[in-house]
Order: sequence, then structure tokens, then C-alpha cells
Amino acid sequence: MKQLLVLFGCVVFLLGLAGCQNAGRTDSSVGVIIENDGAFPQVMVGVWQAEVSRFSKWGIKFEPDGSILKIVHSLAGPVKLSEGGVYAEGPEGYYYVFAMGPCEANYIPGTGILKVKIIVDHYEIKLPIDLLEGKIEDYFEGPVSEDGKTWKVNWRNYGWLDGADPPDPVVIEANPIELVFTKIDIE
Repeated sequence: MKQLLVLFGCVVFLLGLAGCQNAGRTDSSVGVIIENDGAFPQVMVGVWQAEVSRFSKWGIKFEPDGSILKIVHSLAGPVKLSEGGVYAEGPEGYYYVFAMGPCEANYIPGTGILKVKIIVDHYEIKLPIDLLEGKIEDYFEGPVSEDGKTWKVNWRNYGWLDGADPPDPVVIEANPIELVFTKIDIE
């Protein structure tokens, strides 16, 4: 447990020191599914944020057509991602790389439910004691609020770390994390 806390602290420290630069990859695919000939709810257009912990938060930017081209991932403190991904260097050869994969928004007008899938195809974090590599899939599902101020979701996170056991889908499906996203103004 102590090693995990040290590892997390190193990642947060590294992320705080490093600036973000575009990795240059542009092959990410983005999908929007609107069932029953509906339209993406305009109340959801913009930036939505949810706090996971004191150190970590989610951010999702919905475009007018429902596509997701930018996020702030909560993996190791906030990591800003856009199509292609992000690469940043820290001191003494430390670095991180996150490659954003396909994102999808699926809105079901009859129920008002919005389902979102966010994929990180690959991440690589060079730390003082190790090199961490893997991939992540995040799923959010919940009703769109009528007032346009909150989006209450169940969040399911599947993370694969090279050399470790794969995530247990039975446990993850049975224990979603409840988050409340709020719409924020960015001027």
C-alpha cells in the first residue's frame, strides 16, 4: 500500500511539473449515436466536470453534435487529452504519454439517458522506480437533467496495467461509482 501511495505521489508530482504538448496522433475515432431519430440534447453541449477526489477530477467537453474531442482524465490527477493524445516530459528523463482512443456518446431520448464511452488506447508513465504501461476504458451512464445543471452518472472504470491481472468485469459492473457532473462556464 505504501508503495502505491509513493507511486501515485510521483505521478501527481510529475504531472504537476510537466507541460502538455500534442502527441501529433490524429487517428482517434469519435462516434455519436442518437436513438429513435432524436437529437443530441443541447443542454449537454459544453464542458462538464465531476470531482473524483481532492486530487482528481473528470472533465468532458460535448460538441453541439454530441462528439467528444477533449477530456480531462482522472487517471493520475487531471490529464488533459484531446484527439491524438498528450506527451509531456519531466525532470531526469521522466515522462508520460496518453493516446486518446475512440469516444462515443449514446443518447436515448425516450429515457433521457446519456451513455458515454471514453477510451485511452495506451498510456505510458516513466517514474523513478518503474515504467507503467496499459490502457483504460471508462463508461458513464445517467439521465440528462432537465435544468441543464447536473448529470448524475454511474461510472465504470476498466484499467489494464501491463504485467498485472486484468480488471474483473463482474466486480466493476456490480460496483459502479456514482458521480455528479456539473456544467461549467468557460469564457
